[in-house]
Amino acid sequence: MGTAGTANTHPNVDTAVKWLLTSILCWSMSTTHASELLIIIDDLGNNRELGQRTLALPGPLTVAVLPHTPYARPLAEQAYALGHGVMLHAPMENGSGVALGPGALHTHMPALELQQSIIDSLHAVPFATGVNNHMGSHFTRHEHAMNAVLEVVQQHGLFFVDSLTHADSVAADLARQHGIPTLVRHVFLDHERSADAIEAQFQRALRHAKQHGYVVLIGHPYPETLDFLEHALPSLTPQGIALSRVDEYLQRQAWSPAWDMPNVESRYLLQDSPQTKHP
Repeated sequence: MGTAGTANTHPNVDTAVKWLLTSILCWSMSTTHASELLIIIDDLGNNRELGQRTLALPGPLTVAVLPHTPYARPLAEQAYALGHGVMLHAPMENGSGVALGPGALHTHMPALELQQSIIDSLHAVPFATGVNNHMGSHFTRHEHAMNAVLEVVQQHGLFFVDSLTHADSVAADLARQHGIPTLVRHVFLDHERSADAIEAQFQRALRHAKQHGYVVLIGHPYPETLDFLEHALPSLTPQGIALSRVDEYLQRQAWSPAWDMPNVESRYLLQDSPQTKHP
């Protein structure tokens, strides 16, 4: 009787703890970063020197690694060890016939072949928690091809970023239909590789971040781009801009006061970074 009476006089502990954690989380989300810059550096894997120079940039960054390339595995492993996010940069058919290299995905391939190819590519890029498209101006406009790939992305609990290499891409909409955490590229940093053009695109990205709270900026490991970022990134904090990894940004979006979490066991939610790995 005494035990039962005591239990009835106290609020539900689980509810109280959940309310407290939710309050702390909401406070943290509202006071940490007013504007977030999510930088993705594509095309890592073919050049070790430029890849390592990319990983030495102030972070956190997200690197998108081409599968089956000479330095894909060591660069992905090093990126993870340094606390950067890692993505599979999946080569997808373009509209101009440019060669894609190993792991290429084409719209004429049967669904099972597409799925096996993306699985093989994921095995080639350790610690990948998401996928974005390399090229893909043709592939990302075809629902049947994208659906086949996104089924694997969903089954592996990954996120997806549409690089938006064509205005008519259906990739992001289909990814959301699959229940996949999804973002879309806002700005390409280095479509033109001159210093003035890169500066202009970077300022465009910062304006978008300040207006909308975040921006997805995609660049490449070009010497010109790395020269610029080495000088530009350290100046972000005084401007009220914070660098964020894509997976960590999406992870925060998944938490809400309603405690809505993805139904699928998600690799990007469950995988610890070196900084947060438990002993």
